[in-house]
Amino acid sequence: MRRRSVFAAGVLAAVLVIISSPAPAQAADVLRVNGAYSDSPNPGTLVVSVTSTQPVASILAEVVTEDTGAPVAQASDFVLQSQTSDAAFWATSAPLILDALGDYVVHVEVTDVAGNHVRQERAGSLLYRVVTFLDGVTAAPSTVDYDRRQVTVRGTLKGRWPGTGEVRPLAEFPIDINGWDGTPPVSTAPDGSFSSTVTIFGPAPEVTATYYASLDRPYFEQSEPVRIPITIDPRQTRVTAKVDRTRVVAGRSVQVKGQLSWLTSAGWTPYANQASVIYFNLYDDNGCYATYGPTDTDAKGRFVADIVPSQTGYFHVVFSPNDPFNGRFIADSATRTGVVTVLPAGTLR
Repeated sequence: MRRRSVFAAGVLAAVLVIISSPAPAQAADVLRVNGAYSDSPNPGTLVVSVTSTQPVASILAEVVTEDTGAPVAQASDFVLQSQTSDAAFWATSAPLILDALGDYVVHVEVTDVAGNHVRQERAGSLLYRVVTFLDGVTAAPSTVDYDRRQVTVRGTLKGRWPGTGEVRPLAEFPIDINGWDGTPPVSTAPDGSFSSTVTIFGPAPEVTATYYASLDRPYFEQSEPVRIPITIDPRQTRVTAKVDRTRVVAGRSVQVKGQLSWLTSAGWTPYANQASVIYFNLYDDNGCYATYGPTDTDAKGRFVADIVPSQTGYFHVVFSPNDPFNGRFIADSATRTGVVTVLPAGTLR
């Protein structure tokens, strides 16, 4: 009986503990301003990022100057732009219309439906800037060759103002066209137009036009570059070649000689004094090959090479330009010789 009484008392104590234990505490509401920033494509639109466990009831954004903190504008009409598992992004229902371009500080206050309130000083920035862009950019001619490498680039630089979205031409702005090759910038005319003639180089056959942001125009964004590929019509070349014998004992050499020419305005002329441009590929009937060279051309475009062939086959003689700037303006060319038969060593000739 005593043991049963102890057990009953223990059960009763446990029940009392369960009944008298307090309920788990409710998790505290979360309300946090993560940041504020200008949206695109209209920098006059302000976006505020908020993390909250309760629905947001109101947002107030104060736009002030960076240097003095003087008030510039307030915004309280926000619409939900997007949402993730961590935050909601609220954007002003209409772009802000400010009196002057500039980079402004933004303070934000948020209140949720439960009455929780938070104020975040310097929550972010409103970059009230002009978005610049290049319009109607053309390059003519679109094809260049060895003798004619210049291209004229034309277009217009425009700016889209924040807030209103008004588009205006931008005068006296520098436009960089293929600046990497040393071409100086060209200034836009009163109507925003520009024109510049540049020389096309083989390693980069294109024109690129850009307005780069500068310190003297701090509130005009850099434009997206406009790239126009240029086609190169290479100068045609021609290789002739022959071997001095068609049968050779293994270990002996054959002589391959020929001439390299190119097509100029005067017709086919020797392509003279080119270094390391002629290659010799010895092919057999199975498609296997061995490569020899390169070799040079002389003052009359001629070349000669003494080669010990490793197998029976023909020489595929190839010209490949060896000039990083002019190479793409000059076409490759090739020819083949007659078959050279390699006889076993000791075979009488």
